[in-house]
Amino acid sequence: MNKTELTKLNVGYNLDWLMNLDPRGYGVCRILYDGAIKYTGKPLSLNGAEGLVKNIKKGEKVFILTGFILLPWNEAETDGIISSTVFARFVIRAFGAKPVMLVPEQCEKAIKAMSEVLGVDITYDIDNIPDNTICIVSFTKDKSKEEEQTQEILSHGLPCAVISNEAPGRNKNGYYHNAVGVNTTDIEAKYDVLFRECQSRGIYNLSIGDLGNELGMGTIEKHIRKYIPYAEKGGCKAGTGFGILADTAADNIITATVSDWGMNALMACTAFLLNDLDLFHTEKEEAAVMDAAAKAGMLDMYGEARPYIDGIGKNIVLPIISLMRGLIEYPHTVEDKTDKWFETTIKKGYFK
Repeated sequence: MNKTELTKLNVGYNLDWLMNLDPRGYGVCRILYDGAIKYTGKPLSLNGAEGLVKNIKKGEKVFILTGFILLPWNEAETDGIISSTVFARFVIRAFGAKPVMLVPEQCEKAIKAMSEVLGVDITYDIDNIPDNTICIVSFTKDKSKEEEQTQEILSHGLPCAVISNEAPGRNKNGYYHNAVGVNTTDIEAKYDVLFRECQSRGIYNLSIGDLGNELGMGTIEKHIRKYIPYAEKGGCKAGTGFGILADTAADNIITATVSDWGMNALMACTAFLLNDLDLFHTEKEEAAVMDAAAKAGMLDMYGEARPYIDGIGKNIVLPIISLMRGLIEYPHTVEDKTDKWFETTIKKGYFK
């Protein structure tokens, strides 16, 4: 362990702790994090950031899967789509990559609205993605067509990474559920085959979730089944037999109180590793995309088209963005003042 390694480790932990603040107080985020950190073996944000830096290449596609549809409104929620659109710009600016957002059709209008705020363009041509442009692909909700669309998309070239963020994932019986176990199979995009196909081809993959019904969360199946409501076998209200837990298991996972917070921590940690604070968005930009998504009809988890994410407003969301920026900026400002502290702390042997 050296100074650089210890700094990265603790920046990762700082961001992890921020993304797992628990304003509601019911503790699900702490339960998930305990299982996820045991699996990952290091801060989740740091593990993800290191994966992005290692695998995302200039000019190559990055698949971003997001968009959870809510009943009874048949509209997409704000969580997932907001941070995923910001992330699409992030991979353009950080790596010169080509983001491809695979979403249910309800999300397209919000991506367009947020892209205007973020200063990026939109295309639907997956074979010709100009610089500073997000490609949108509307993904099927029809089980009988997911294999066909998966092969069609991959025929245009493989991505260097596939990232799912608050994306619906089916359980072992093939059903999709909302947070309280209601069957939402008919209205959700069917990403599992695409994600697994990319995974089987050795493509870097990462999933972000905040409950267990999200694509990729099967990675910590035993932990979620034991401790998360409606995830136990027979626990869903739909009677599908296997609860809400998504069956697909990602190689890398991030869990957070709100999936958007997990994605924000991932971007912040990546910006830190790349030593470029300006890659991470500002409070002003976060507020603007929240407003744009709400105006485009995206819903808060309670069914209101308002600039909230999972029931949490700007009074909490924006300070978290500010703190994340501060936590990745500060270490560089005191590098010449902390050598002795690092040296003596490392010698004690706690950090190895």
